[in-house]
Amino acid sequence: MSRTLLVFGDKTFKITVPDDAKITFGPWSPPNAKADCWSDGEKRGTLRVYQGGKENILAVFAGVTGFRDMSAISYAEEVVREEGATIWRDDEHGYMRSSSRQATKAWVEGDPAGLIEAPKPRVRRARKA
Repeated sequence: MSRTLLVFGDKTFKITVPDDAKITFGPWSPPNAKADCWSDGEKRGTLRVYQGGKENILAVFAGVTGFRDMSAISYAEEVVREEGATIWRDDEHGYMRSSSRQATKAWVEGDPAGLIEAPKPRVRRARKA
């Protein structure tokens, strides 16, 4: 049997590991004792996968910010959807501009990998009158 991990970081990807694999997560190496705090680069972790003991390492992934076992933990994220429009008119009577916006919130369940990549905005060109 195996389990699937969803890993976040420089890239979002899935890995399948054996059920008896040991997973560790932490810094590549501990920060310098003289340093007051970690830099942004040092805040990213390293995900390590072992089979049995630490002498049998299967994989090391650097630049990881988080991970979850997809078979053990369900996930839902609150997503805000916004729609808006701006209408403007410039003629002999002057310039007029009006804007409207509507926002709704919804809980979306499932694989967050699909939520991370935002859809590309559609560009509409105004028609000539």
